Amino acid sequence: MKLIKVFVGIILIVITYYSLRLPSDESLPTNDKVGHFLAYASLSFNLLLLCKNGIQTIYALLFSISYGLFMEFCQGFIPSRDPSLYDMIANSTGVLIGFILMKLIGGKIKLIFIKH
Repeated sequence: MKLIKVFVGIILIVITYYSLRLPSDESLPTNDKVGHFLAYASLSFNLLLLCKNGIQTIYALLFSISYGLFMEFCQGFIPSRDPSLYDMIANSTGVLIGFILMKLIGGKIKLIFIKH
């Protein structure tokens, strides 16, 4: 489970960095919403792997969604950045898909980490 905690920490650092960095002209043309979706799906999935009961699951989901909303809010204070409702929707959708994936395959992944 320590490895999962490390993954969660790395994911939070990466999300925070990309959410709060200044925009650059060197960025690759990508679909921004896909990045938001994948980042928050990864965050919620890994956080949910750490949950042992229903209340922890609720807290993990609330944290993940709140963090996505907070990062978008903070972008309003970064020069040349603006909060985006569509990014908030992509973040929250990613959290919910991470939850669904956890329900579908999370038990098997937990068994792998518990055995090692």
